[in-house]
Amino acid sequence: MRTTIADIARLAGVSKATVSRVLNARPDVDPATQQRIQQIMAETGYVPSSHAVDLARGRTRALGVLTPDLRTPWLSELLHGAAEVMQADGYTLSLHPAGDGTGWDRFAARAAAQSFDGVLAVFPADTASELHGLSERGVPVVVVDGGAQAELPAVATDHADGGRRAAEHLLLAGRLRLAMITGPSDHAAVLECASGFTDRLAATGAVLRAACVTEADGTEQGGYDAAQRLLRARQFFDGLFVHGDAMAAGALRALREAGRSVPGEVAVIGFDDLPLAAYTHPALTTVRVPWPELGGTAARLLLKLIGGAARPAEPVLLPTSLVVRATTPQVARIPGQRSRRAAGKPVLPRL
Repeated sequence: MRTTIADIARLAGVSKATVSRVLNARPDVDPATQQRIQQIMAETGYVPSSHAVDLARGRTRALGVLTPDLRTPWLSELLHGAAEVMQADGYTLSLHPAGDGTGWDRFAARAAAQSFDGVLAVFPADTASELHGLSERGVPVVVVDGGAQAELPAVATDHADGGRRAAEHLLLAGRLRLAMITGPSDHAAVLECASGFTDRLAATGAVLRAACVTEADGTEQGGYDAAQRLLRARQFFDGLFVHGDAMAAGALRALREAGRSVPGEVAVIGFDDLPLAAYTHPALTTVRVPWPELGGTAARLLLKLIGGAARPAEPVLLPTSLVVRATTPQVARIPGQRSRRAAGKPVLPRL
C-alpha cells in the first residue's frame, strides 16, 4: 500500500502537521527533526500527492465559475478556452449558473469558505457588489466580458468597437434606414455595443428611429419575436444589426416568413461568430468575438492573481473583427474586416 503522511509521522514520532511543514519547507521545524523526516521519506519511497501539498498551502486547485444560463449560445466556446488553460495547470472548474439570480448564496458561501482558489465571473449582471465583497475577503476574482468599465480585474470584448464595425459595414452597403435588436439592457456590454453602433451613425444621413430598436433575450426565439415586432411596427428598415448570432438566426426566419429578401431588401449583421453563423440561410455576416481567447486570457489572469501578482490597472480588452458572409451586399474591404468571399465594388451611401 502507498505510504501516507500519517505513516511518515508515526515512524518519525511527530505529528502530521510537522510532516506537512517539512513538505512545505517551513522554517519553524527543528533541523534534526527535518533531517529525520526527510530520511524516512527517502527510505520508504514516499511521494507526496500534489493535492496534499496544495491543501497544506491553503489551495484547493478548484476554481468557481459564475455563469449566466448554461444555454447561453456562446458560453461553451468561452468555457472551452478557460478550461484548456486551467486544466493544463492542474485546476478543475466548478460551474455555478446564476443568470436568473438563484444559487448566488450557495456560491458565495463556498467561495468565502475558501472552497475555491479564485472566481471567474462570466457576464455578471446583478452581482457586482457581492463580487466586490469576495474580493475584499481575499478571494481573487476576474470578471469576464462584463463591460469595459468593470472595477474588478477584468477581461472583456471591445463591444463598442464591434458596434462601430457593424454600423460602418451597413453604411458602406448603402443602408441608411436601420433597425437594431439588442440583448438584455441590464448588461453593460450590450449598452456599449449599442453606443458604438449609434455613435458611428451620428453626423451621417443614416436613420435609427426609437421604434426600430427592440430588446430580446439572446435566444433564437427571442430574435424571431423581436424581428416580428419590428415588422409589425411598419417602420421601413433596410439594415438590421442584431446583438447575437442566435437572435440573428431567429430574425432571419421572421424576415423570410414576411417575404423580405436578405440581403436584397434587408442587410443583416449578427454578433459573436458562433459556429451556426456559417449555416444560417443566407450565411450570416457577423462581428466576431474571440470567445475561446477571451476565456483563456481570463483564466491566465486569474492564475496570476492566485499566484500573488498585482491586479491590472485597466481591463484587458480583446478586439473584434468583421466576418463577411451572405446576409450583406458585397462592399469594399474595411480595416479589421475578415472576408469569406471576394471583395466587390463598394456601394457608398450619400451622407
